Amino acid sequence: MPKNLRTFKKDINYLTDQVISDCFTFMYVNPDKKEAEAMEVINKAIDLRDEVFDRLNKIREKPAKPHIRALEEDFLKRLDALFEKISELAK
Repeated sequence: MPKNLRTFKKDINYLTDQVISDCFTFMYVNPDKKEAEAMEVINKAIDLRDEVFDRLNKIREKPAKPHIRALEEDFLKRLDALFEKISELAK
């Protein structure tokens, strides 16, 4: 878990941007090949980021660390699935 909430929020943005960047790179390298699927991954990444920020900002219970840790695990698991989907597109 990141040392503080600000670091976690920056990590969410950075990792989501990496998924989006990988999709755009895929579409640039492979024009007209599975573009709709790549755009779907981009939309899912944006939705995931928005959902995680929304859930993160709604945490009001004390102590918050267990809730944040569970949210981080869920985020990383779902983000990994998006990276795997990008890898499948390239095959």
